[in-house]
Amino acid sequence: MPEPTIRQAVNLSEDWMILVFLFTLASLAYTRRVHPARISRLWSSMWNVRTMRQSIREEPNTPRANLLFNTVFYLQTALLLYGAINLFRPEVNFRGITYYLILVGLVFGVYLIKLIGLRVIGLLSDGDFSLSEYEYRIFLTNRLIGLLFFPLGLSMVYFPINYAESIIWISGITSVFVIIYRTIRALLTALETGVTPFYILFYICTLEFLPFALCVKWLMTI
Repeated sequence: MPEPTIRQAVNLSEDWMILVFLFTLASLAYTRRVHPARISRLWSSMWNVRTMRQSIREEPNTPRANLLFNTVFYLQTALLLYGAINLFRPEVNFRGITYYLILVGLVFGVYLIKLIGLRVIGLLSDGDFSLSEYEYRIFLTNRLIGLLFFPLGLSMVYFPINYAESIIWISGITSVFVIIYRTIRALLTALETGVTPFYILFYICTLEFLPFALCVKWLMTI
């Protein structure tokens, strides 16, 4: 009697993943109902400095929407990382909601370290030097990335598995583009306020590009 063969997975979906997408949809529905202009303002703030600075002043009025969008970013980013690990490093056997939640914690931890790093730099330099604006820009772009990652994550999980690699690459390229954009904006703001570009470049290379580069290197090392 021939040995049974294991059928290859059709896609990357697992039962618990639907909860991630339902939370994202609920967050979008809540924001559209309570703060109908929030999403369009988020997009405008990304590209327009004046709109962004106005949003900074108004931000205390919408803490719940920001919390929801930040959470969406952590969940969707971790989901794409989860899919990338299972696709590029199947030998790791990294499957299940427990491993996914570990990734959520790691993504959150990376940005918590970035936030603490910015606050420490501000204390040591005894001044703001546009650091608060840069901090806001980091989480602003994260919220936008979280929304962009929603359809990409949905496609990665439920489309046939042969599309998953292309979707993951698109997600990675999107992240690189956003990081480069906010880096350029940070440098321009630093020059406007008289900050030496070396310091902002040192911070960016350490806490922006290094984690991303290490993650890509590990995923692509066979």
